[in-house]
Amino acid sequence: MQKLHLTFGSSYVIENIKAQNKGKKFFQFTGESNPQQHALMTIDYEKEFFKSNLNYSILNGNLDIIKETPYFFSHFSLDEKQQKIYLATLQHVPAESLSFLFCQSLNHDFDFLVISCWATTAQYKNWLTQYNFITTSDDSSTSSYSRKMHIDS
Repeated sequence: MQKLHLTFGSSYVIENIKAQNKGKKFFQFTGESNPQQHALMTIDYEKEFFKSNLNYSILNGNLDIIKETPYFFSHFSLDEKQQKIYLATLQHVPAESLSFLFCQSLNHDFDFLVISCWATTAQYKNWLTQYNFITTSDDSSTSSYSRKMHIDS
């Protein structure tokens, strides 16, 4: 099963990681509300990669590179009861999404990550209405559980 590894940092930190690992394929994202904030991601079969220890098993979906379109990083936790209710539906890629990746933490089986891309923010927010546990505020793109970013590479 493929693994997704994620870290966050300044452009200086991100560029150093990329320079030290020239043979590795990375996906780099820039924060929409803070262009100084970057996410760096790689997908492989290793158990871990970054020191951040943000390592996930990819349960479903794919990551398509679509420039000029925002990606939403939605992190959430589900207890055993919630997993029985929601996991089956979360494993179906929404037809409206342009890209959708559903992942489960390797370290904490109750932690999940969805990285999704939509033609409009309204489509993303519409999808979110089915999963009110993902966000804590009305504006999910700025809540502590969801981060809106653009792909750089």
